[in-house]
Amino acid sequence: MQCTSVSASGRVALLVSAIGLAASACQEPEAPNKPPPDVGQPLMCERTQPGSATLRLLTRTQYDNTLRDLLGDTTNPSQAFPPEHRVENFENNAETHKANPLLVEKYWGAARDVSARAVAERIETFAPCPDGDSLACLDSFLTNFGKRAFRRPILAEEKQGYRQLFEKAEPTLGYSAAVGLVLEALLQSPQFLYRVEATVAATPETGAIPLGGYELASRLSYFLWNSMPDDELFRAAEAQELTTAEQVEAQARRMLAAPRTRAMVSDFHRQWLDMARFDGLARDDVSLPDLDAQALADAWKQSLLSYIDFVYWSSSGTLRELFSSDLVFVNPALAGIYGVTAPADTFAAVAQPEQRAGLLTQPALMALLSHADQSSPIQRGVFVRAQILCDPPAPPPPTVDNNPPDPDPSLTTRERFKVHTANAACAQCHQLIDPLGFGFENYDHFGRFRSAENQLPVDASGAIVDSPDPTIDGPFTTPFELAQRLSSSEAVLNCLTTHWYRFAMGRVEGESDVCSLDQARTKFVSAGGDLKELLVALTLTDAFLYRPAMAEGL
Repeated sequence: MQCTSVSASGRVALLVSAIGLAASACQEPEAPNKPPPDVGQPLMCERTQPGSATLRLLTRTQYDNTLRDLLGDTTNPSQAFPPEHRVENFENNAETHKANPLLVEKYWGAARDVSARAVAERIETFAPCPDGDSLACLDSFLTNFGKRAFRRPILAEEKQGYRQLFEKAEPTLGYSAAVGLVLEALLQSPQFLYRVEATVAATPETGAIPLGGYELASRLSYFLWNSMPDDELFRAAEAQELTTAEQVEAQARRMLAAPRTRAMVSDFHRQWLDMARFDGLARDDVSLPDLDAQALADAWKQSLLSYIDFVYWSSSGTLRELFSSDLVFVNPALAGIYGVTAPADTFAAVAQPEQRAGLLTQPALMALLSHADQSSPIQRGVFVRAQILCDPPAPPPPTVDNNPPDPDPSLTTRERFKVHTANAACAQCHQLIDPLGFGFENYDHFGRFRSAENQLPVDASGAIVDSPDPTIDGPFTTPFELAQRLSSSEAVLNCLTTHWYRFAMGRVEGESDVCSLDQARTKFVSAGGDLKELLVALTLTDAFLYRPAMAEGL
């Protein structure tokens, strides 16, 4: 077996080799727990279809969260790491998120600094040595801490390599500094930086490999928490209590109640909605001359995340509510922009039943999908088409001028953008985009509701044309009608399921994922579009509970 992704890690591989661990760096150890082949029986398929699998490098968010939960380090060192490549909006795609020389250099620096802080501030909590028997203390440290760092019991040959490093360093450096050197090596090991899933015997009838308890514990924790397993997951893995779908489901439901799941849901929406674009977002409006651009961007992000948090955790938490609630969340600065009473707290919910209908009419999202000086029906139409219906339009030809028309005080935005459908070269795509985007013309480039533009009445009528769900196609007259139609659409439900599937699995779906996607979608439908039930459903799919006999990238 080869382990090309790990061996490409340059300095990490060299360090591991130097301490005698090269043989185990790419080794997939026997899983301590081997679940029976009846885990996660598929709903719609005759054969188990696990989809593809590959080594998964921790993302920056996962790296920082893991250090927090492993060592109590909250310095977020990954902020200095190079950003991940985004694939279909997400940063955790295993095919593109790989080690490179710059990232390896950053790992080394982070491991050095984290180790130094840990030894200086809290060595008694993770590597105490009250009896003075340094080798016995080291063995205890490697057994206990190594299991948490590697997310499975550390192997004897792995312990031996770290022991040799310690024995060479302790005579001159002393116990604490030598433990710090071992900790620095552990934090640069492939077993820490990658999520390695062990090979166990494939079921004879399918070739699918049921994951062991420790692998499932990591899959659960890095999906639902973006971090390492907690003590309860480790206990369940060790006790072989992650060997049935019912046991996995019970853990998933337990984990949903933790604040870390709320943080993960926010992180999903930060990526899906491309909220990084708020930073540096310019806005031009003579009526608001004293805007602090960064403060406004931060407020918009928090407003949108507060809305998501409310829908998932403080309401019915359904797909319909995601696209229909009339609440917006404002702080004193945003309250002035949107003409509502400023809250006493930093952020508070305000109902705007005559102006808002769910996610797509949130002022922050409408502002994000705008130009600096005017609304953007094209950006808004493309967003609905690509991110809500999973039916992205083709990119424009390279010869097309993508610059928006200049604002004209004598025309509305709809009138200025008629050129797209008037031009035969543009009409084929824009007849799918523009009628959707015009449905949001009640919202200006700040996301403020308006009924007139340039003293002319706003026409927010439009149409859904040739969508993946023919039952919702046809004209509409207001954004509220559009939102209501989308909230009940099978295509929208399928699309959101697909986005969550990509995030949960760390890859784009392929042909072998059809069954698992259908499993998740079917449970989502049967739960009435309950968003939290979708998260549970994803953990019960073939793709989550199994891996193929021949995994990609291994």
